[in-house]
Amino acid sequence: MAHDVFISHSSSNRTIANAVCAALEGAAIRCWIAPRDVLPGRSYSGEITRAIQQSRAFVLIFSEHSNNSEQVLREVQLAANSRLHIVQFRIDPVSPSDDLEYYLSGPHWLDAVTPPLENHLEQLKNSVRALLALPRTAPPEQRPPAPAPPSIAPVNRPPSPEQYTPPRAVTPPMAPSPSSNLWKWVALGIAVIAVVGCVAFVIIFALLPPKSPTIPSPRSDSTPASQTPPVIQPTANADSNPQPRRSVAPPSATTPVLSTAEAERYAKEFYRDMERGDLNKITSYLDDTVDYYAFGPRDKAFIGEQTRQFLALLPVRSFTVSDVTVQNSSKPSVATMIFDVRYSARDVLGVASSGHTRVEWDVAKRNDGLKIVRSNWMTYPDATPSR
Repeated sequence: MAHDVFISHSSSNRTIANAVCAALEGAAIRCWIAPRDVLPGRSYSGEITRAIQQSRAFVLIFSEHSNNSEQVLREVQLAANSRLHIVQFRIDPVSPSDDLEYYLSGPHWLDAVTPPLENHLEQLKNSVRALLALPRTAPPEQRPPAPAPPSIAPVNRPPSPEQYTPPRAVTPPMAPSPSSNLWKWVALGIAVIAVVGCVAFVIIFALLPPKSPTIPSPRSDSTPASQTPPVIQPTANADSNPQPRRSVAPPSATTPVLSTAEAERYAKEFYRDMERGDLNKITSYLDDTVDYYAFGPRDKAFIGEQTRQFLALLPVRSFTVSDVTVQNSSKPSVATMIFDVRYSARDVLGVASSGHTRVEWDVAKRNDGLKIVRSNWMTYPDATPSR
């Protein structure tokens, strides 16, 4: 299928990439995105190369994950070599790596770090429309050579004796000097050496072993009380997530705040409301201020907006809570819950994802019931083709 825009992204940002694709195609802008448009039985790398070369614009979902992705770097290189308009759609406040900076120092970019995502999608559509409206690059027009002035035939008159000069002897053309031929051979030799060097560099680069990905060691993190995009979107780089602040007390079957049975019931009720999409009920589990993942202290309004975006992007979702444990916190009115959540979801384009998340909450006993005061987590997605 003919297309106008190639969408490059890390698999960790697939949900946002699919939302961008849906927004552009809703504006009648034809897109190519993996893995949706990879034909069965065809080479994955070959399909991507052809798709980039046949595109007119290149949209990069720029995040911390894509910034460290070798696959994304190769796609950006192909786009630059194909002289495509490159648009950076930045969803994380990070600076490009040295390799990406070489290709992204000049192209267009849009800041989509602050929510909601829909506001930035409208601006992206307008920018892509404007780029597609630009004429294709054409070689400069060559002007025809100016016509030579008409020659005027001389009048045949016998010259006067004063004007007469004897004709000069015609000097035969001289053969090219040996030095000019020598320089030609030297230039040819330099060209051959340069070509051989380039071929050798390509061969060496192709034989280098790929960098092995860093696999984060499992550690318990907690799911946001109101937003679960991190539950569905995997974290590829463990260093990008804050270390959860755990209580030093050993797990126990009960604490002064709640027992294990109460904690399990509390977590299951929360995720049932997540499946229903009841935003008011979800935010009722939160304290007025929550120490929320990498964002730090945030109020209910912020977390509620993050959750609303998540529910819109993943209309089909299910969760299963298991392995609930409770331990004392350093504060007498606070207990720490640690549990596992198995998830499966389907986004607005029908793309499925699944995995499990290790969640850690701090809950406090208030007059109107238990409230989440801290939320952290670590997600482990099921195996999918990596990008």
